[in-house]
Amino acid sequence: MRYARQELLPDFKGSSGLLASKKAAVVGVGGLGGLCTYLLAGAGVIKLNIADGDCVSLSNLHRQVLYRMHDIGHKKTEICKKAILELDDRAEVGVFPEINSGNFEEFAAGSDLVLDLSDNSATRMFISKACFARRINYIHAAVGGYRGILSAFWYADPEFIEKFGCYRCFAGLLPDLKPAGILGPAASMMASAAAMLALQVLNGNTDLKGYVQLFDLKNNTVKKLGLTKDRSCPVCGG
Repeated sequence: MRYARQELLPDFKGSSGLLASKKAAVVGVGGLGGLCTYLLAGAGVIKLNIADGDCVSLSNLHRQVLYRMHDIGHKKTEICKKAILELDDRAEVGVFPEINSGNFEEFAAGSDLVLDLSDNSATRMFISKACFARRINYIHAAVGGYRGILSAFWYADPEFIEKFGCYRCFAGLLPDLKPAGILGPAASMMASAAAMLALQVLNGNTDLKGYVQLFDLKNNTVKKLGLTKDRSCPVCGG
């Protein structure tokens, strides 16, 4: 059985049907999103939309583990979709270019979760606000240098919004993770962490609310910071 080892875990026993019924939308299929999406599909999340406007380049290969030399110059979304279908031919994978206000509705339609694995603050702010407006649960993950950030925002839960707010409430307190260097394993570690969190959210684990995780990937440590709603937040404060 495909999921036999996974379902030995008590909280994932009998979960294959539930995960197969869920739909996730992933923004960015580079160092974080490519591997994260592949891991989700492997775990049984086979309804997926993916978005990325980039093509594979040589400089991607040290950290974007889905891609190979012969993929250089080709669209990442098409290669990612092919890899997922080779893993599980039951998968339904929608492919989108870079996300904007004109196509977000179609991209997120029917999704239980949006994972924002993009690489710039403006995109993150837009996606989080769009998810909040539609009350779609949202995961943010980023990596740069030896640092990683990961958190889930349960926008479908009014109590979460009232207590913990939204991505906009805390994002101004943290720097954009865009230093010049990164090791491949750092990207893969954060991709795996994002996939692990996504699976737990989709499986209904409600013990993960209200904090952001800060990863020191050089020293292998993780700190948790509590989220707090900003009552004057222009997105959720009203």
